[in-house]
Amino acid sequence: MGHDVESFVEAIRPRLVGSLTLYCGDRQAAEDLAQEALVRAWMKWRKVGRMNSPEAWTYRTAFNLARSWGRRGQAERRAVGHLADRDRGVAMSDGDSTDVIAVADAVGSLAPRQRTAIICRYYLGLGVDEAADAMGCRPGMVKALTSQGIDRLRTLGLVDEEVADA
Repeated sequence: MGHDVESFVEAIRPRLVGSLTLYCGDRQAAEDLAQEALVRAWMKWRKVGRMNSPEAWTYRTAFNLARSWGRRGQAERRAVGHLADRDRGVAMSDGDSTDVIAVADAVGSLAPRQRTAIICRYYLGLGVDEAADAMGCRPGMVKALTSQGIDRLRTLGLVDEEVADA
């Protein structure tokens, strides 16, 4: 990515919104959280732009904001949960398909840190080290959380053995 903030924001925004949509299960909240994370990156660009991975800093900030949002809005999200179902999958495909919704539901069933690891590794396509930077943890933790998430999805029957072993 380029070193200017406008190019950075333009390049990272779609995947940031998509990953937050998977994490939160709510497209509008994902848009708001992504906007907040990008504003923070913009405001601190002199520091963030010189980092080895400005993307990792922005994803970490976004996931931290999402965790805070989750703690604050649990009861409210239950009340408007039916609206979230309609918004799921928009970032992943042009139309709502049962497969996209099933994937979003499966990922949404995971514990927050497992969900973050799965999103970083498989939706964002980050390597273990990049995911560790984005999550603010060690690579071994990313490996463990990814493995636990896949095991959980397998236990729920949401991932078949071939996918889980891949």
